[in-house]
Amino acid sequence: MKIRYSVENINCQKCANTILNSLSDEFDDIEVFLDKEPREISVRLESKEQEAAFKKEMDEIGFPVIAELERN
Repeated sequence: MKIRYSVENINCQKCANTILNSLSDEFDDIEVFLDKEPREISVRLESKEQEAAFKKEMDEIGFPVIAELERN
């Protein structure tokens, strides 16, 4: 399932690259949208456990998830 979130502290392409480099091995199909405010990210997650792990790792690297915006 593809989920879109709004996320804090994403300011530039360097922030987006940090997210992609840190999480792309563990999580599939990550996209960062720098044209939205607050910034948005989408990721493919297959379970509630994987979703919890994603949110925890985002928080640990300094980009906490604010809210869920959409599930597809």
